Amino acid sequence: MNPPDAAVSATSNPANKGQHGRRLRQRCVANRWFYFLLAPFFLLFFIFGLYPLLFSLYLSFLRWDALSPATWVGLSNFAALAQDELFFVSLKNTLLLGLYHIPPMMLLAFVFAVLLDRQCLKLKGLWRAAVFFPAITPMVVIAIVFSLLFGAELGLVNYLWWRAAAVVGVEAGVLPWLQSESWSKVTVSLLLVWRWTGYNMVIMLAGLQGIDRSLYEAAEVDGATRLQRLTQVTMPLMRPTFLFVFVMSMIGTVYMFDEVFVLTKGGPGVSSTNVGLFLFDEGFGAFRFGYASAAGYSVAAGLFLATLLVLKMGRKDHTA
Repeated sequence: MNPPDAAVSATSNPANKGQHGRRLRQRCVANRWFYFLLAPFFLLFFIFGLYPLLFSLYLSFLRWDALSPATWVGLSNFAALAQDELFFVSLKNTLLLGLYHIPPMMLLAFVFAVLLDRQCLKLKGLWRAAVFFPAITPMVVIAIVFSLLFGAELGLVNYLWWRAAAVVGVEAGVLPWLQSESWSKVTVSLLLVWRWTGYNMVIMLAGLQGIDRSLYEAAEVDGATRLQRLTQVTMPLMRPTFLFVFVMSMIGTVYMFDEVFVLTKGGPGVSSTNVGLFLFDEGFGAFRFGYASAAGYSVAAGLFLATLLVLKMGRKDHTA
């Protein structure tokens, strides 16, 4: 009998199986408190995470308004979604909001991270907390402040714009920050930049602190200037952090809801309606839960492919 046959025979022996089962039970009993402490996490995950995820997938093949019995419609929700003009408008608005706010937000986050990582800077904790503070400010407060800042008639931004134009000697009109279909996206993007720059600054600050300081010392010995050390040492080594921040910002832009809802409610018209607000309106406004689930899974599939593409392009540039 060769060794593989002996191993198979040993594992198929009922006595060996019983002994293995006893050892497994003994390990479970010995580690019972470990499993007991982990149980709440898995229980909550199954109830509030996995079950809603699977149920929404099942729901995407139904027509259901939460009041009448559900009706199986197959792929009809996805077929209707492909002909929904509002859905494609929300995709376009989401793309524009991402283009408007993600690049400047990442740039500002990186600049703040570099400045607040300097060894000679005093009161680092205070400055870092000040930059991070908008990320933990309640959204209702942010909406009120931005409504006061960008109001058409009494807004502070329009007042400063009018005063600056008067000093120069140019007659300036009122900028319709929240009343124009084109300016509404700009206003929402400014809010997003202000709110999330500090959050991403903390992530980039962690990436900067993970770079070995000896690399900067070696570059300085070789005669590299501060700008050269930034562009040739810091930025290449920060590429994984940049990719992470970009992907997370992209996902957040797609499913963003609070900022748009409290500031513009998707208006004027549907000019600032993004995917997150579209899903909310279809699900909890029109009570088309099956249709909203189909839209959510369609967007999630596209976002998954876009994320894979971004990560692949980032790795390809890095290896090149």
